Amino acid sequence: MPEQREARFWNFDGDFGISLLIATDPVDAPTGDVDEARALRDDARLLLDSSLPDEVLRTVWRAASAGHRGPGTDPRSALRRIVEKCEEEISVGVPEPEPGGPTVVVDESAMKEKVLAEVPAVSGLPAGPQVASALARVVADVDADLGFRLFLRVLKAYTVPVDLERYDRYREIGDGFGYPAPLVHHGLAVRWPRFDDASVRRRFGRDFGFSFIAGRFHGDLWQHSYTVEEGVRGVVADEVGAVPGASAFALLQDTSRLQRSPLPDDTLTLLWQVTTGRGYDLDGLNVRQWLHHITDICTERLREIDPGFTAGTPELADMSHRDVVLRELRDTAPALTKAVHDSPWFGADTSPWFELSEQAAPVLEQIVTQVDPDLGFRLLLRTVRTYSVPVTDERLMRYLALGREFGYGRRHIADLVDSLREG
Repeated sequence: MPEQREARFWNFDGDFGISLLIATDPVDAPTGDVDEARALRDDARLLLDSSLPDEVLRTVWRAASAGHRGPGTDPRSALRRIVEKCEEEISVGVPEPEPGGPTVVVDESAMKEKVLAEVPAVSGLPAGPQVASALARVVADVDADLGFRLFLRVLKAYTVPVDLERYDRYREIGDGFGYPAPLVHHGLAVRWPRFDDASVRRRFGRDFGFSFIAGRFHGDLWQHSYTVEEGVRGVVADEVGAVPGASAFALLQDTSRLQRSPLPDDTLTLLWQVTTGRGYDLDGLNVRQWLHHITDICTERLREIDPGFTAGTPELADMSHRDVVLRELRDTAPALTKAVHDSPWFGADTSPWFELSEQAAPVLEQIVTQVDPDLGFRLLLRTVRTYSVPVTDERLMRYLALGREFGYGRRHIADLVDSLREG
């Protein structure tokens, strides 16, 4: 039976332990944090108690720091000093909190096999074969988790180009160890496609574009978390794993189509009210001024990547899925109308929501027929989520199939399902 254990350090924000120390600090620097001290101590003990020759320890250590740091002539003495300093910090630090949060079970044998398959990627470096051999020893003889973090540090230290296929494998391995998403991603020299490549939307792990920004301004809860400007920039910012600039470009395309559409201002204002659940009221801005402000922020971000970028006419919308989206919208319309009508004033005799409920499905239909069926479908999903509209399993399966047709990421519809179940 393969060895199994819980992932030890799932709750860090990024790298941790000796892989972080080698890359950023002198050997005997204190960590300044009890949790970090525990992680560093545990890594150092693994290496100290291993049967690895000193030369292997020196090779890995120097490679992980691009040759800038090493453990000296006696690596195990350096490791003992690290353990001692960490024990001192732990003894005077805050007591370890009760365990909580998610638990990731690591199949050590399976993970060793996966990591060992990636290690040859460093063979092209100076002294690459020796580095690859040393890393393989750490993975096979000590710990797959520690070996993988040191392997990533070598890639980052020497700016080794990583294609998307390998990057996705690294992310999958990181998930298997329970790593925080930035650990693999941050500092890796990924060969990203351009932000306007047609394939990039499949890398979104969540909603995107104008439907996502509507969710950011849902109701009044957003006011307790961020300002209007922060709300927009939070959509423009790239999530881990997305192509740099892809979020800004997707939002720019959606917003430009709405801004340039033949729909009157009143219709676009109504769309904003419906999809945000009467969230941000635009503070007296004309709706097209609001859309223009969003496009300016998107353009600013895209010029950070491509200084010569200009926001021209958006790409023509693909209308081939118009009829199937309309069928789903019209099938959902009765339940959507009732959900908007009853939210949040269920049982009231009068409410501004009553009028809004009668306009919700028609305004979405105008987006589907006159702007973009893809955007219309995403806004339908957003309103279903916003108002917790009851959706049958059969309809959810159709949503999932249509999402695949549009190239949505695997979590896009799944997040909708999860939110409805939680409700």
